[in-house]
Amino acid sequence: TPPPTTGSTPPPSAPPTNPPTTGSTPPPTASPTALPTPVPTAPPTVPPTPVPTAPPTNPPTAQPTAPVTPAPTTGGGAVAQGAIFDSSYGVPKCANMGSSCDSLALLNGRGTISNGNEPNRSNTNNNGNTCNDGNSGSYHSDESIDQITVTAGDIESGVPVPSGDFITEGGRAYVTVKLWCWGSGASDTADIYLTKDASSPDWEPLDSITCPGGGAQTIVQAFDVPKGTNQSIRVNFRFNGSPSTCSSGSYDDHDDLIFTVKENPSVTLPPTPAPTQPPTPVPTPVPTPMPTDANDGPPPSPGGVASYDEVLGAPKCSFASSCDSGILLNGRANINNGAEPNEPNTLNTCTDGPFGSYHSDESIDKIVVSKASGGDLTEGDPVTITATIWCWGSGTSDRIDFYHAADASQPAWTQIGPRKTCPGPGLQTVTAQFVLPQGSLQAVRANLMYGSGTAGVNKCVTGNWDDTDDLVISVRPNTSIQGLVASPGKSKHDDVQGAVVYAEKDAAADMMEKELQELNQSTEKPEDDDGNEGGKGKGKGKGKGGES
Repeated sequence: TPPPTTGSTPPPSAPPTNPPTTGSTPPPTASPTALPTPVPTAPPTVPPTPVPTAPPTNPPTAQPTAPVTPAPTTGGGAVAQGAIFDSSYGVPKCANMGSSCDSLALLNGRGTISNGNEPNRSNTNNNGNTCNDGNSGSYHSDESIDQITVTAGDIESGVPVPSGDFITEGGRAYVTVKLWCWGSGASDTADIYLTKDASSPDWEPLDSITCPGGGAQTIVQAFDVPKGTNQSIRVNFRFNGSPSTCSSGSYDDHDDLIFTVKENPSVTLPPTPAPTQPPTPVPTPVPTPMPTDANDGPPPSPGGVASYDEVLGAPKCSFASSCDSGILLNGRANINNGAEPNEPNTLNTCTDGPFGSYHSDESIDKIVVSKASGGDLTEGDPVTITATIWCWGSGTSDRIDFYHAADASQPAWTQIGPRKTCPGPGLQTVTAQFVLPQGSLQAVRANLMYGSGTAGVNKCVTGNWDDTDDLVISVRPNTSIQGLVASPGKSKHDDVQGAVVYAEKDAAADMMEKELQELNQSTEKPEDDDGNEGGKGKGKGKGKGGES
């Protein structure tokens, strides 16, 4: 055993880390009064896990690749539109699409006539030529256009039937015109035109309709809606005169209405028409020398006699100094003893009347086109049309119109001079003069009628005793007259008016014209003609009347 340490104990090297325990030690805890909690017999409950959603049966909807298609705009979506005056065009316009477009009161009246000044006169498109209204007469005594309405729909059995849909490209529509007609209405005619682009109007004729009576009248004309969203109707309402987009009578009224058309992507523009002139031939390698004397040139062709052209449906002459139909037009339709060969001998849908008998009733027997000087018929030549006709009775109840077309393959007829009366009974000749315009294959037309009637868009009156015949002529070119159009007369695209012509009205002539129109639509004639105009058929109308 090691010896005990001697000496004193050294002091502590650091203070104590805890203070000394104070107080007395507590007594021990008493025995527990209850048994300890037993160990759990089951695991603790956990929050329930939800049943997973089943996977989708379809893939998610993709994002749209195009704008949402709007609801259909047919039927109830189309509403009637009322026009407002458009100062840029100078006419009433419906700026929104609709089932109809109505001028309302914006066209009521004419020019500056008494008690009927037309608002914003003359209400014709500023993009065309100036077309002023006549200022003679008074409101609702003389002529005026009171209202124009264009409606989607068609005419069925003579009754306008609106579709309730939008006026749409490629669809059908009809124009309703409210007019005031002077006297019996027989001397007043409404020429109705359509353009598919009001910003650059190119007026296409729809029809020319004579007033059905005097006073307030309504006329209706249906049409196919062409491609174009900004279209326009023009009505040229005239006292006597010829069809025109802008006539110059002192009682005449001209009004336009622009309407908005719903686009139809399935409708395409028509193809560009074939050229109306043949291509210029390639020049020959060596030019033909000029003749040293005027008599050294080729001799003029003799007068030509026509042969029937099955493609055109009318007699046709080759190049010659004149063109004679020969016997190819003699007769009319299938009348007794005078059936016309290849009838009706017209370039369009004009047909001949079937009533009567040969050289007792009306017929065109021959047409000749000739020039005073020698050489072939050439552009720029003054020519004469001579029609040999048979006139019924005294001839005073029969009338004849002459027309010309610069392109026989697509004829747009221009009237030559005023309507003429038969100069006497039986076999007669009637003539008209005009200047040949440009065109290598031209045509002339004669329309002989019993009484009178409106020629309409096809330029033929088709009563029961009426005869319409065409003659096609070949014409040499003349480079010195480029741009010449038929003279006299206006083209269907010409809305140049010129000075307004002031004329007096003749109530007796108006009534006579009405009676002549009734004769043209009659189905029987009297035994004889007393020589008074209008005295045929129902025996109406004594005394002299004016030509229509």
